[in-house]
Amino acid sequence: MNKLKKAVHIYRNQGLKSLAAKTGRYAGKRLHGAKRRILKRRETVDEKALREEYSFVSNSIFQVTSEDITASQKACVGPTPTIKTATWFIPYYAHFGFNGIQTMFRFIQKLSEEGVLNRIVIYDNPAFQPSQLEAEMQRDFPGITNYEIVVFDEDKEAGIAALPPSDIAFCTFWVSAYLLLRFNQTKRKYYFIQDYEPDFYPAGATSALAQSTYRFGFRGVVNTPGLLAALNQRHGLEGISFIPAVNHALYYPAPKKHNKRTRIFMYARPYNPRNAFNLGIQTVQLLLERYGKKIEIITAGADWDEHMYGLHGKITNLGLLKSLEEVAALYRTCDIGFSYMLTPHTSYQMQEYSASGMATVMNKNEDHGSLNKDGVNCLLAEPSPADMAEKIGRLVDDPHLRKRLVAAAQKELGYTWEQQFDALWNNIRAL
Repeated sequence: MNKLKKAVHIYRNQGLKSLAAKTGRYAGKRLHGAKRRILKRRETVDEKALREEYSFVSNSIFQVTSEDITASQKACVGPTPTIKTATWFIPYYAHFGFNGIQTMFRFIQKLSEEGVLNRIVIYDNPAFQPSQLEAEMQRDFPGITNYEIVVFDEDKEAGIAALPPSDIAFCTFWVSAYLLLRFNQTKRKYYFIQDYEPDFYPAGATSALAQSTYRFGFRGVVNTPGLLAALNQRHGLEGISFIPAVNHALYYPAPKKHNKRTRIFMYARPYNPRNAFNLGIQTVQLLLERYGKKIEIITAGADWDEHMYGLHGKITNLGLLKSLEEVAALYRTCDIGFSYMLTPHTSYQMQEYSASGMATVMNKNEDHGSLNKDGVNCLLAEPSPADMAEKIGRLVDDPHLRKRLVAAAQKELGYTWEQQFDALWNNIRAL
């Protein structure tokens, strides 16, 4: 197996644009000569994306045979282990506050509280500083006390086989599944799945490699029943699901709101295709055309330039907020929240909006039906900006409908992370 050079840290949040940008830095020099020849003339955008995707997918880590899969499955045949150690393959992340990262470390904390030593392997950034992760864990998850941090570098280590053995092991992003496949010094392998990651890319080479990981034979620990059902129907993946809970100490409604205009929040992430940023922007434009100064629109989630869409001075664009406390404080000031989520995993925003006292509008998605119920705890719209704006408009015009939806949604938020992770832990230690 050739060296894995800082495998692309596109954890859960980034698509083909990020892949093209980062593979040029992280995928090595195998196409260096070809690149120089191509660049003697003007390289098209399509040529650049194709070349850089080739640099990524040609890494030998993705060269998997049926013998590799069989060997992996044989490693996990045996009696139920007493779980004292766990290995986690975790990609480098840019922001510890992302919900997917927080959920993963919540479960690491659960294992730590059960006496399990968690070995956290950062596999795609040899320059990563463990002190950064330690400070973040101490701040957000002080219950994580049994842990080791391993900064894994194929250029300096003897490979996957050199990692210490553990009773159980988890991959957390589709690239890390290729590492877990070869990590056979463990008794059980789990796939901590928080979205349908092949949909992060157009149908093609990269999405095919992501899909393949669902057939490796790992048992899924899956975020939402709808996502587990989709994985089982499409790929036969077996596992257990959980429902994301809300931190009510962080997300709660304001006693009173004194908004002179109806405040509408949009979750805006332009570089995450599954959040349909361009449809959201059109929705905003339609709302402004219809309601003008009667409404105030706030966006947050990522940095982008509202000038490009003719929205400068018309909305408040807060970009990427620095902390979850800022996010929660913002939510408490808003009356309505909307978000697009086009993959099988439902958006956390639904629960967090509701817990903070916002009425919610989401796009229709067949995989979200167990959580998002049209006319009961939210309103659902077709992805058409016109339909989304019409549904949001109903809430602008009808404060009583807003209150009814919020009240119903909050009644469904009684479950806790502790309950969800107790069920996961009991399932894992019994198998």
